[in-house]
Amino acid sequence: MGIPEESLKRLIGLRVELDRIFRELLQPWKAGEGGAVQAVPVVVDVFETDGEIIVEADLPGVAREHIELTVLRDILILEGTKPAPAARPDVRHQCVERVAGRFRRVVELPGAADTRNIHARLERGVLRVRLPKIEERRGSRRKVSIE
Repeated sequence: MGIPEESLKRLIGLRVELDRIFRELLQPWKAGEGGAVQAVPVVVDVFETDGEIIVEADLPGVAREHIELTVLRDILILEGTKPAPAARPDVRHQCVERVAGRFRRVVELPGAADTRNIHARLERGVLRVRLPKIEERRGSRRKVSIE
């Protein structure tokens, strides 16, 4: 008798989600000018089709050359810099809400992906990352015979 497979899957999913939350909460933020913390929020959508995992990130005003995208196993790391708008000495700002500075977003992929065939495209301020799915090679449950 053991833990039912469905319960085990739910427990593993909960652990993965908690790991993601703690990783995001504890990720190091870089200090900006004068020691003030600068962090540009990056919102993402992660979804999948039968054949691929897709991550979309809103990055308005960020040029392709200011983005660094890396992947490590089942983790996608999106880093970069959003430039500040050009200074305008001839105006007095009444409201400044747009943020500029460094950003970093860590995204845990929901399944096994072929990270050698990753494709990323930045179009109209949205970065779309496509990863082909592959069959899980590790971590799957299988019965082992005992000799």
